[in-house]
Amino acid sequence: MFRLAQAEPIATGHVREVYQHPDDPDLLIKVISTASIAERWDNGPWIRRLARSGPYKDFVREFREYVTSIHKGDYATSPLARVVGIEMTDIGLGQVVEKVRTPDGRLAPTLHAWVQAEGFTDRTRAALEEFYARLLAHDVIAADLHAWNVVYGEDSRGGPRLIMIDGFGEKNLIPHCSMSRSHNASRTKKKYERMLARTRAEAPKP
Repeated sequence: MFRLAQAEPIATGHVREVYQHPDDPDLLIKVISTASIAERWDNGPWIRRLARSGPYKDFVREFREYVTSIHKGDYATSPLARVVGIEMTDIGLGQVVEKVRTPDGRLAPTLHAWVQAEGFTDRTRAALEEFYARLLAHDVIAADLHAWNVVYGEDSRGGPRLIMIDGFGEKNLIPHCSMSRSHNASRTKKKYERMLARTRAEAPKP
């Protein structure tokens, strides 16, 4: 069991806390926060509690989507962060993922932070076009596609490139995105164009 209770998370979201893996500098451990379990599971809608994996259903959804993206993409490098496995911690079940880094080893910036720091450049445009093409090639269900769930960096598979680290996989009760590749591509296009427009609009002016 990994002991994280006394450690400081390196990133915190509404649902999860992200910790450095105690034994491997190349890995991270994502844990569902206690407050989120209470809010979204214990006190959430009854239908949410039908999931057999309980509050860890997002881990199952993302692992399934990661595996599917590799298969659908003919075993090329997925545009999703590499899911390594599951480990028990002293604050609950943890999802182990590979860290996406900058060349000097720091945590990779989100697309939003990258553009805020460097502006919307030709390099940004090219990286986004390549990322979008890989989403389609791998038939990724990009449920929550926005500039805070995508980072720009490198991992053991190469880079730098844009990688989706969160919010992927089928969330719909009727899995219509899983049923039709063309339907999923159409929805991905709309989400990508919305993210692109917002990222451009919020970029610093030259």
